[in-house]
Amino acid sequence: MTIMIMIVSFGFYNKTVAEDIEERIEHLGTAINSVVIPHAAYGKGPNGENWMYVVANGSPPNLNIIGVETGERVDNFPLEGAHTSWGLTVAPDGTLYIGSQRNGNLYRYIPGMDNIENLGRPISSETHLWRLVADDKGKIYGGTYPNGKVFQYDPETNQFRDYGQMVQSEWYVRSVAYGNGKIYAGTGNRQAHLVELDVETGEKEIIPLPEEYSSDTEVYDMSYVEGFLFARVTPSSTMLVYDTKTREWIDAFKNANGWDASPLGPSNKTYFKVDNKLYYFDVVTKESGPTGFSISGTDRSYGWYKIDDDNFPGLSLVSTNLRGRYYIYNPETGNNKIIQGDVLGSPVDIRSIHLGPDGNIYVGGYLSPGAMARIDTSTKQIEMLYGPGQIEAMATYQGKLYTGNYPDGQIWEYDPSEPWNYGKNPKQVAELSSNGQDRPFAFADAGNYLAIGTVPKGGSLEGALSFYDPETGETEVFRNVVENHSVISLAYKDGLIYGGTSIYGGIGINPVETEGKLFIWDVEKKEKVWEGSLIPGEQAISALAFDENGMLWGLTYGYIFKFNPETREVVQLKELYPYEWGTTFWAGGYLNFHKDGYLYGRAVNNIFKLDPETWEVETLVDGASYFAQDYMGDIYFSQIATQLYVYKLKYEDEPVSSETVMQLVELYKKTGNLEPPLYTQLKNSIKQSMYHEKEGRVTQAIKHLRRFLNHLNNPALDKYVSQDAKDTLNMTGETLLQEWENR
Repeated sequence: MTIMIMIVSFGFYNKTVAEDIEERIEHLGTAINSVVIPHAAYGKGPNGENWMYVVANGSPPNLNIIGVETGERVDNFPLEGAHTSWGLTVAPDGTLYIGSQRNGNLYRYIPGMDNIENLGRPISSETHLWRLVADDKGKIYGGTYPNGKVFQYDPETNQFRDYGQMVQSEWYVRSVAYGNGKIYAGTGNRQAHLVELDVETGEKEIIPLPEEYSSDTEVYDMSYVEGFLFARVTPSSTMLVYDTKTREWIDAFKNANGWDASPLGPSNKTYFKVDNKLYYFDVVTKESGPTGFSISGTDRSYGWYKIDDDNFPGLSLVSTNLRGRYYIYNPETGNNKIIQGDVLGSPVDIRSIHLGPDGNIYVGGYLSPGAMARIDTSTKQIEMLYGPGQIEAMATYQGKLYTGNYPDGQIWEYDPSEPWNYGKNPKQVAELSSNGQDRPFAFADAGNYLAIGTVPKGGSLEGALSFYDPETGETEVFRNVVENHSVISLAYKDGLIYGGTSIYGGIGINPVETEGKLFIWDVEKKEKVWEGSLIPGEQAISALAFDENGMLWGLTYGYIFKFNPETREVVQLKELYPYEWGTTFWAGGYLNFHKDGYLYGRAVNNIFKLDPETWEVETLVDGASYFAQDYMGDIYFSQIATQLYVYKLKYEDEPVSSETVMQLVELYKKTGNLEPPLYTQLKNSIKQSMYHEKEGRVTQAIKHLRRFLNHLNNPALDKYVSQDAKDTLNMTGETLLQEWENR
């Protein structure tokens, strides 16, 4: 419908620039709304009700209170100012504490109250709180990022205590557990460490992990049960069992997908998940094994309840997955039931936006949202597509949509001509984690291959350039193509890949280089043929695009440049917007040459339009994140993290022509809005009309244009064209017809 907007705007009064921009920006709404639950806690209501607490991540996240017996939502509260919560714990007095991320605050909820109390940031330097635990006196402990500290909160004095960094150079304390006057802190990113902390003296001692697991990078989850410490290490995802009395590692369970061990239950047993099976561990006999109950998914902690059901005598175990689907398991009878909790989701931060092969816009979300969005560019309607995790970037290649997913550098393939069926269409076609890669941020069509640029796993600076072959399904990975750099932008021409890098690697390690580089890779020879630093002091090259003359345009973040591939030198340079480097940079710059001849892009939170001849720059939108441009030139971007907008490109200065009509016909064919035989009839008619107009035979051109409109409005052919496409083609054709008849 963009062209219709263009046409009816002819002859409008002159507007101010601000009015014009405001009219052309349309708020499409929340792109993705989802339920993602990193952690849960289990407690009691003010009258003894069985309550489960879950936080659905988003902006802001929502605390949901779920009645265990029914799954009904008792209440919910937004955590204003927060974004994510990986830590909840219930103190002995029943008070719920919640740790948040991005603002690094600790929240408190007293059951029965109508509000949540923000207790503030425990340590001023720490922006992320991870797991929380309470001691037997009601004091709260938590791990932090970015300095890998442990804090204590004393509710009696309302004071925080900073125990300092647990392990030098480790930025994360992911997990904490409490027992017998000690806090056990699990650190990680570069190397997994387990630290025993005396809560009174503050003294620390590292407990060495078993040699077999010395290469694991994180102690991700931890529970203390009757003198035994259950620590899940990643990426091996092994649950290790440590006897704190004998100070020995006594057991290990591979493929653990329960994030914790349960509090002690009946018959001296604790429970956890291994390979989707519920296991028990007897703290007296140290025996363990499967219970016979299986359910897929990762358990978000555990709670014990007396259930008002004769089939569930005594205490029953409860645990939820990341979508709020929870089970109740009774160890005495083996009975179980599964309930979908009425969890209120939250708006998800937008992480990526891309123009798909079907002409629609696709939007990926942040932090494993379990959904992505598809926007019909004609109607601007948003459709949810369920299943995908965190999508860092997307690519269109050979008529399919490819997504680069975090973690583990997953590559997924989606054929939009087939129905959406997550796991089959889209399907995962590659995983780069075995080569140390985590985040695919760059793609390029490299002929027979899809080229992929990645940021490595945490603690590493060795990014990679990879090539996926859809014919064989094989992926070839070349690590560290530019030493100590990530590969974050790609372009392809004449057998060569041009790559832009960032000096920043995975989380948890500081860069050692000072400038981002451009490199050139020969696809056939499988070798780098050139690399160089282009602009002094610029730490990344975030976007690349070729113009029709074969010149390569690039964007650091604040600077745009033109690079001659023959001489391999920058021939022109301009600062678009000032930008001060200093924080991790993986993505943010975008460039796209549109058919109107202008270069569009995003830099330093501004969407801009650049004239390649004069280098004049116009800022179209400020305060914008991400960027994608559809076939008609409309630009999609996000603001306020979760909200999707479209900037409607200004066409008023461009007269409608037969070429315009032909472009629309081809666009609607490509996007599935126009099908043969009507497509063929319309194409032939407008082609004849274009030919006669160029030859100066306007009467004949009008004749074929009328034939075009007759075909379009033949009721027998209505099933071959969408209503939006028909309306737009009618409006465009009639406008052109009127112009020709008035000559």
